[in-house]
Amino acid sequence: MKLGLTFAAVALLMTGCQAPATRAPVAGTATVARPQLPAAIGKKISIAEVLKTTGRAGSEVTDPWDPLADPLAQGAAFQADYVVDVAGRADGHRTFTSVQAAVSRAVADGAGASGRVYILVKPGTYRELVYVPASSRPITLYGEGRSAADTVITAGLDAAVAPADYARQYGPQFAAADPSIQAMHALVRERSGNISTSGSMTVWVRNHGFQARNLTFENSYNKATGNAREECGERACGSNAPDAQINRVHHQAVALTVEGADKAQFENVRLIGFQDTLYLKSAETRVTARSFFHRSYIEGDVDFIFGDTTAYFYRSEVRSLGDRSMSYVGAPNTNWKTKYGFVFDTVRFTHDGSPNALAGKFYLARQWFHNSRCSPYAPVAVEGYRCVLGGESVYRKPHGTITPTVLETVGKMLVVNSTIGRHIDRARPWSDWNRPGTLAYRPAQFTSDDFWSNLRRAGIDPVRDLGYGAAPAPADIYLAEFNNADE
Repeated sequence: MKLGLTFAAVALLMTGCQAPATRAPVAGTATVARPQLPAAIGKKISIAEVLKTTGRAGSEVTDPWDPLADPLAQGAAFQADYVVDVAGRADGHRTFTSVQAAVSRAVADGAGASGRVYILVKPGTYRELVYVPASSRPITLYGEGRSAADTVITAGLDAAVAPADYARQYGPQFAAADPSIQAMHALVRERSGNISTSGSMTVWVRNHGFQARNLTFENSYNKATGNAREECGERACGSNAPDAQINRVHHQAVALTVEGADKAQFENVRLIGFQDTLYLKSAETRVTARSFFHRSYIEGDVDFIFGDTTAYFYRSEVRSLGDRSMSYVGAPNTNWKTKYGFVFDTVRFTHDGSPNALAGKFYLARQWFHNSRCSPYAPVAVEGYRCVLGGESVYRKPHGTITPTVLETVGKMLVVNSTIGRHIDRARPWSDWNRPGTLAYRPAQFTSDDFWSNLRRAGIDPVRDLGYGAAPAPADIYLAEFNNADE
């Protein structure tokens, strides 16, 4: 994000917000751990500004979008084209008992047509997966209950499920679906090993202009038991290492994936999960799309809002669940040339009151080091260790390579005009990606200056080795706050 000031100026110009916390000086310099935007810059962060561009990183197109002007956000009553009622009777044409069946019919009926299609989902619990493909008609799903909690789409699918088990459990619901939906199902069914994070979602949206209102999307994996049942605590089981920690199969389980769908809009939705609740994913490397969440609720424990697209969260609640000893709200892996990543405006960052949350050591975000297999950024205690630039990301002890694509997924997140709960670390709300000395480590990068200097310290020249031009001047901002209040 080009802000027109050097990062040093950003750190010094405190206008109307709390002073930034600092960590202990390193090599004679103080590192700002809680950078603040000055008022002249922070006040420019708005829905219109953030959502006005889309497309390829570094060469985005301007396409102004005001989601608050849409009838969805204004509470308009819609005339349903299709109705879903889990307790009703289906005719297979206009009324259905499953959401996926209604979406499939809408896609088939609208082939080659234009104009938005509206699908009313009656109150109830719908135990199914819902895949919404790219199509010529944007789709609006909406509930008519008194609250979003009255209409729930839920499944309990986690990343470690074998494709055969996934096909056995969910294959029948796709047997008669539109071919475009069957193709999405096949992408998950035909994976090797397990279905992985990107196959675990309850709701999967590829539809440009997709809308949802007054609904709950839930991944119920571990919801009945809690997500920390396999955690050994702060120290590894049986280890004498003072800082060792085990992460034992805390499986990712996505409630909603929005993949490459531009102008996806969510009004009064609830997204329920633990790890990786909301995945905002580009359909193509270095190409971003836009999402907007308004008056919504999102909960989870680790990296539960993650991905590489541009998204604006407005007047909403984001709740950290403290059943695990470590928690991160965001895990953005925004491309370094994409103008904006995740922006939270007038959002309440809350917690569930659990002892881990009350300890105040959770984080707003860590920048996802997506697809890294080794780290060039810190020594690793392996004899002869080396991680250098290469054509693939791979590690075969003790040597590894990392690609330019992985290096430039820096991760961007701004939090403005919001309330930060006591569960967030006051002094250091932005975390490194994993710990120094580990294969996955990358230090928090607040600006493009950090990005460039880290590369050079790792022996990678941005100009010579990556083909970049001059470093951004003034520096682009990756992580920052403005006008926030601490709980």
